[in-house]
Amino acid sequence: MRYCNQCHRITAGEPLYCNFCGSSFGVKLCPARHVNPRNADVCSQCGSRDLSTPAPRLPFWLAPLLYLLSLFPGVILVLLSLLVLIGFVNALATNQQIQTQLLVFLLLLALLWWIYMHIPGFIKSLFRTLWRKSRKNRSQR
Repeated sequence: MRYCNQCHRITAGEPLYCNFCGSSFGVKLCPARHVNPRNADVCSQCGSRDLSTPAPRLPFWLAPLLYLLSLFPGVILVLLSLLVLIGFVNALATNQQIQTQLLVFLLLLALLWWIYMHIPGFIKSLFRTLWRKSRKNRSQR
């Protein structure tokens, strides 16, 4: 999307011209759409004098402001994520019931990993073979 400084509207996509006022975005374009600098009088590639009128430049102070505004949603999302994480850690630290449930879950998970690590290799390969066959059977249906 591009913002036109001439008519103050937004054009969707990455257009060369504003859909509303016809100004080009930051450059002058000839009818063959060759890109030329803002101060060009003649197209540098085809020599045409029929160049588009570029939209006015952004004021110096507006460019950093627009950049900061584009960062604003991401900053808010990061702050909200940090607040949720802090709340979760606080709940873990203060709620005895959650601590007990988490401890039981972690012990169960550790037990499952220990069992998995001590299963002989031929049983693991048997499970992999069965898993592949069941996936192939599902994809053939």
